[in-house]
This record gives sequence, structure tokens and C-alpha cells, in this order.
Amino acid sequence: MSMQSQHQSLPLSMKQVCYSTRGAALIHDFNLEINTPGISMILGHNGSGKSLLLKLLHGVIGPSSGHIYWNNQTPSIHQYWRTFLLQRPTFFNQSIESNIEFVLRIAGIDKSEYKQRCTQALEACGLSHLSQRNTTSLSGGELQKASLARAWVLKPSVILLDEPTVALDPPSVISFENIIQQFEKSGTKIIMTTHDLAQAKRLAKEIVFIDKGEMIEQSEASSFFVEPASIQAQSFISGELS
Repeated sequence: MSMQSQHQSLPLSMKQVCYSTRGAALIHDFNLEINTPGISMILGHNGSGKSLLLKLLHGVIGPSSGHIYWNNQTPSIHQYWRTFLLQRPTFFNQSIESNIEFVLRIAGIDKSEYKQRCTQALEACGLSHLSQRNTTSLSGGELQKASLARAWVLKPSVILLDEPTVALDPPSVISFENIIQQFEKSGTKIIMTTHDLAQAKRLAKEIVFIDKGEMIEQSEASSFFVEPASIQAQSFISGELS
């Protein structure tokens, strides 16, 4: 499998997307288009639908109505040009390298490529020295890096990240951010949720602000933090509760 260029996966578009479960509308009349390089950051209060939005974008769940397209393709978890990092990743009780090789196997990558791909992914995430370490003995920061290496080994053109640094200490946060910034510079599109405004200011080129399952505002990060267009975003930035 060769790495697809960014233009082959974008634009991402959501058209009048709704998602309901047990009679409750959690995402409603959601319209969004993302077609720019860099890091797009999804912001919103807890319970606003940030994680749910990423699951829809990856195809983990399907919309109740409306349409989602990645450059005219509807999302499926079997599209290996796109990877999704959960907030709390899970691993088999094996070495980091074995966990990474498992992903290559299910993605149908030729076995002759395993060693080189694993080596490159581990080096990119600063884990070469821990390749044979069992994942049960890793720290929180090491686990998140292992999750990133497991995603990066597929050479994705898009990475979705759901609050990946929420449980990390400050040095681990900065280390993780440095890695994803390198991926972004290499041309990978990153769409990420965070609860951390300081992190959003450090990383984001674009902000997508959502509230109570609705798309509220999309703008350049530089203008969003200086002069948000919506009352909801103004309250969020000032620290007011919804």
C-alpha cells in the first residue's frame, strides 16, 4: 500500500449530518468542510460531541441522516489511508513491535515490508529503544507514542486524534506534540480534539468550534482566539460554563 497524497483524501465534507441514539439527537444539522493543510482542532465543552464527531468521520458509526465524504468517499474503518487514535488506546499483552505488526497484518501489508515500516514508525515516535518492551510496562506517555507509531506505520494521509494528551504530564505532552507537528510538516492532515486551549493555540491552524452537537464556528486559529465570531465561543474562551 502506497501513501496517498493529501489531495486524494480531502476535501472532507459533512452535509446536514445528524446522529441520534435512543431518541436523543447528539449531532444535528452539521455542515462542515475541511480542505486545508495543517492541524484542524475541534474545540467545545465536555459533552459537546467532539469524540462522536471523530467516530463519524472515521466510520466507526454512521450518521442517522446526511452525508459524510472524504473526497467523495464515504468513511469506512477499512480505509487504511486514515487512522484514528483513541483517547485511551488498548494493546495486546505483547511487545510494541508485535502490536505494530498486527496492524500491518490486518491492513494487508506485505510481510516483507514489516521490518522497515516498524523501524521507521518507532524511530519517528522516539521508541526505537523500547521496541521489544511489553506494552503493559509502559508509562502513559510511552503508550500514547506507541499508539501514534501504530497509526503512523500505515503511512496515513489523515490522522484523527481524540484528546490524545489528556492524561499526560507536561513533558510528555510537549514530546507528543513535537511528533505530530513533524507528521503535519511531512504533509499529513491532522484533525484533533482537545480540551486544552493552550494546546490549541500552540498547534492549530484552523479551529472548528462545536456546542451541544451543533457546528457553531470555523475559522483560522489566529483570528478565533483574538475575536471569536459566536457568543458561545466567546464564553468558552473566557472559561464560562455552558
